[in-house]
Amino acid sequence: MPIIRRVGPNAAATIAAQNAHVQGWHAAHYPDRFRADPDQTALTAYFADRLADSSVHCFSAGDPVQGYALCVLVDRAASAFSPAIRRVLIEHIAVAPDARRQGLGRALMQAARDLARSELCDEVVLDTWALSHDAHRFFEKQGFAVQRMLYVAKP
Repeated sequence: MPIIRRVGPNAAATIAAQNAHVQGWHAAHYPDRFRADPDQTALTAYFADRLADSSVHCFSAGDPVQGYALCVLVDRAASAFSPAIRRVLIEHIAVAPDARRQGLGRALMQAARDLARSELCDEVVLDTWALSHDAHRFFEKQGFAVQRMLYVAKP
């Protein structure tokens, strides 16, 4: 069983380092949207700030850390269009390429679901880039289904 831990701001450098392969993949596939070589100091500061937010819950996988899931509790108020909803948004989920197929991703998803249950959430959501085909298959195996799509055009 993979080791899953809840981590805080003191793990920012570790999480930033784990983000590198994901950032690289995104930069290779979407160079107009992602930096190929982001400043590590800035990334660490970004994660430290996110991890200090009380609505953010970050889970690390493995010892040493080989992956992480950054989850955010989101409350949407009721409106004329829809009822109130409480959800866990998985902002990031990543497992190092050489650590895949060992149950780390599954365990991170379970941690997100456990968080959602403990916080009395209605759902767990995430978004993904169109070219992330391997991730899509993984998400579907974890019980996620496409519910909406984002279309983008140049002005």
